[in-house]
Amino acid sequence: MSALTACDIDLGKDGLTINKDDKVEVNYTSDNTGRPAETDDCGGTTSGVNWGALLNENCPKLSDYNLFADRTDPTRNPNSGGIPYDLSTQLFTDYASKYRFVFIPEGEKATYSEHEVLEFPVGSVLVKTFAMPADTANRGQNELLIETRLLIHREDGWVARPYYWDTEADATLAIAGKSIDNMTTMHDGQTLTFTYAVPKASSCTSCHSVVPLLQGPEDQRQPIFKPIGPKARFLNKDFNYEGYTRNQLSYWEEQGVLAGLPDALSDVSKAPVFNDAVDPAMLTPAELHDSAKAYLDINCAHCHRSELTLPEPMYAGPAGSSGLQVEYNRNYEDDPTRFGTCKTPVAGGSPDYPLGDVVPGAADMSYLVFRMSTTDPRHKMPELGRSTVHAEGVALISEWINQLPDASCSP
Repeated sequence: MSALTACDIDLGKDGLTINKDDKVEVNYTSDNTGRPAETDDCGGTTSGVNWGALLNENCPKLSDYNLFADRTDPTRNPNSGGIPYDLSTQLFTDYASKYRFVFIPEGEKATYSEHEVLEFPVGSVLVKTFAMPADTANRGQNELLIETRLLIHREDGWVARPYYWDTEADATLAIAGKSIDNMTTMHDGQTLTFTYAVPKASSCTSCHSVVPLLQGPEDQRQPIFKPIGPKARFLNKDFNYEGYTRNQLSYWEEQGVLAGLPDALSDVSKAPVFNDAVDPAMLTPAELHDSAKAYLDINCAHCHRSELTLPEPMYAGPAGSSGLQVEYNRNYEDDPTRFGTCKTPVAGGSPDYPLGDVVPGAADMSYLVFRMSTTDPRHKMPELGRSTVHAEGVALISEWINQLPDASCSP
């Protein structure tokens, strides 16, 4: 692994706050360096994960939390019973490789949920490291470390902390994000060059929050920050634990960190495996429909959802009121309009796509496909998290739209 070199990294620690205008305030101690000083809680000697710092401090260095046995390698060997995991359906970010781990305090357990993200106890940490391969055909080899994102469940809720690998030795807290020009990777025989964006901590709420469906001026409810990926349906797959292959949910239960899992895994929803090696044209109609729904769910439904199985009543994703609601556990046949069929776009619309977000039988006339296929900030979807086009995702959704039964807007 190698790391990036950059300047103007934003550090934050004790007393750090993120304002609505994304300005950062830090209460400094008296070391007069212009940077937050260390405390006993950050960077202290410990034989395992530094749980106290995770719960209370915004440490300047990723290594201050002691999450990994090798501070220079966040892709393996987690401390204190940290568990690697993967998702069955790809959440796309510029063809980066992703290394995911969950850390749950000793004696605590996550709780199974049928449709929503597992319920994680206070103190839990979800860790995701992004690395850019020189060639996506050889993942795990010759990769450039970019960032490690932490979602930490503190006493007052979840917080997001992005760490940027500005050197090979460690990652630095980049609370205001970072733009990395001229990022390159070889994919499918072609060199891609683009600007990679490490998100601001405050930007994480754009995807990770559900918002109240306000009932009037007296309704003062606030958005609720939630993780996205670790739903049972995306974890219900095998994983190779260094030579030991086991279903992830079963393994978590065996390790004593998951409660409430149904006795039979057949009773647990299972999203299909979809990655860049899957050819949508080779899928059966049922497999294609299932894969498209799963892809829309993991890449879009954190924003494009409303109520349904959300445990918070009268809440929705930030784009839930758009009418496009693409949760995996929503039945397409019950209301195809929810999935965009013949639905007029209500935001970012283009006059070149008058027939709707999804035009069955005509992917090239569907605004949804256009939004997935462009990098124009006015139109691209998702709005955050990508600077390139996921060609395989576009191919999947296009194939799905072309095979949908004709509707009133079909040409």
